[in-house]
Amino acid sequence: MKIIGAESKMNDMTLVSGEETALADAAQKGKKDAAKMGKEDAAQKGKEDATENLLSSVRNYSIFLYVGTMVSSLAPRAAAKYAPDAVVSAQRFLAGGGYDLSVTVAFFAGATLLLQAHLARVLKPSARPRLTPLAAWPLAAVTWLCITNFFLNCLAFGGGYGEWAAAAGASVANLVMSARTVMRHLA
Repeated sequence: MKIIGAESKMNDMTLVSGEETALADAAQKGKKDAAKMGKEDAAQKGKEDATENLLSSVRNYSIFLYVGTMVSSLAPRAAAKYAPDAVVSAQRFLAGGGYDLSVTVAFFAGATLLLQAHLARVLKPSARPRLTPLAAWPLAAVTWLCITNFFLNCLAFGGGYGEWAAAAGASVANLVMSARTVMRHLA
């Protein structure tokens, strides 16, 4: 009977040893699954962060356009109301040839290039998510409308036909550049 008891103990030890091995295997598998889930969670978190950065970039650009448009729209009206002498002086300066058409063209070209560079930064493709065409085209159109409004408001103090033609040319150039920027960054 002692031999049977010894065999029974041996079987018990084998069972315990088998259970420990099974537990160790399950723990190892659990660690691998946890690591895999951790990588998936990290990838998902990275995608969420990239999406949030894109939305933040678009939101900041939209706010920039809004504020710039409001300032350029309200400044001539506020100047006319609160500093009429300065407006009259500015109109005399412009009418008297205080600067020539090349300054207007250079100013409008500089404003166009700066705004297009800002739009390109927002649309720039990288490892992050990109705007869909349904979101990018309206953003380009709003950019064009805002810069055209800025050009027209700059001419509120007066300007000859040459300045108006420069504003129209700069507006068309901005429309072309906006379309090209969207097509290049969404292709």
